[in-house]
Order: sequence, then C-alpha cells, then structure tokens
Amino acid sequence: MKIVIFAPHPDDEIYGCGGSILKWMDEDHDLHIIYVTDNRALITWGKKENQLIEEKAAPYIDLSEDEIGKIGLEEAMEVAKNFKFPKNNIHLFKFHDQDAINQIDKGKELAKKILIDTDRIVLPSNNNNHPDHQATHEIAKFAAKEMALDNVEFYVYAIYNVLKLPMERQIKVKMVDYRDQLYELMKGYKTQLCLKDSYMGWQTFKRRRIERFGVFKLEDCNLFYNF
Repeated sequence: MKIVIFAPHPDDEIYGCGGSILKWMDEDHDLHIIYVTDNRALITWGKKENQLIEEKAAPYIDLSEDEIGKIGLEEAMEVAKNFKFPKNNIHLFKFHDQDAINQIDKGKELAKKILIDTDRIVLPSNNNNHPDHQATHEIAKFAAKEMALDNVEFYVYAIYNVLKLPMERQIKVKMVDYRDQLYELMKGYKTQLCLKDSYMGWQTFKRRRIERFGVFKLEDCNLFYNF
C-alpha cells in the first residue's frame, strides 16, 4: 500500500500520526512524507507568545528566519531518515512557515506528482485554526479532487482542533509498542523542543496508547467537520 503523509511543519508527523507511521513501516508499506513548511517562524513566534524555553532556545535566538528554516528542514530530513523513509520518499515543499495559505495552488501541483497511485492520504483536519494546517488540508484534498482519486482513503488527524465525527468514521491505531521509539525520534527536533507546548507534548508520548483518525473517501468532502 502506498501511503502519503502530509505534515504542515516538521514535527507534525510525530504529534499527529507518528506511532502509526512506525506501525505502517513495520507492515512494509510504501510510505512517503511531505513537509509543507520550513518552521522558519518558530523562534519569532516563540518570543511573541512567551513560549521559548530560554536555555534550549539560546543557540537559535539570534539566528535569522532563513537560518531557522534551513535548520528546520535539516532536522526534518534527519528525523524522516530515522523513521526509515527512503530518501526519495521524503518531499520538501519549502514553503515559508505561516505562509502556506498563500501557496495552495503551488502545493496542489507539487502534491499531484507524489499522489500518483496512492492508496491512503494522511492529512491534518479541516476547520483548523492554524493556517498552515488548514492550507495543508486543502492542498491534499484539492489535489486528490483534481486527480479524481475516488478510491483513496483519507486518514485525518487533529492537532489544533478535535475530531468531531461519528464513531463509525473513526479508527484507533494502537501505539503502545511504538511510543518509546517515538519519544526518541522527537529528540531530533531540537528547535521545536525550544517551545514550552512542544516540550510538554513530548513528555506525554510515553503515556500515549492510541492515535485516532477520521476515515473518509473523496465523496465525503464537506459532509463532515473534519473533512
């Protein structure tokens, strides 16, 4: 099975579906990952929102956004490699953090090349209050619509909002066997772990038991809150 995972930022693949990625890797599926943005605004946002952990942010605090973005993508490549994604299955759109909403058409065209012969698309939820997550949802869904991927299944994960859908539309993936590995993988995102919320979320990994997804087909577009 070919599975394509859309991550709005480096580390969203871990928080949204990391245990499932490890499980699918063990099942020997053909996994691809798309990192839509570069995390360049991370330190700027952290300063503004009082989210920085000073001692962890110290090596990055005086760097430009271009430099932070470069580091963010380097971290993503290394983490993806540690997930065991083949190099050719790691895709960087390199859109600027906080600007994906202005890159939907370009992202859609880039995504189409990757989605050929795909069986499952894993994407962030619709109705998302984070603009990069909302843009990523639209990039994936609009590309699939234009390609008429009627038989593809969509696994929707929620980070910045919640899954609001009937139980029969949900699937739970057990990740107890993978949470320690996921905890170690997250260490590769040193820039992300400068943020208080990211650091606190990381500490919960060893208690996680499941990951939940909404499961849809293309015909379900706009019939559900999350899709």
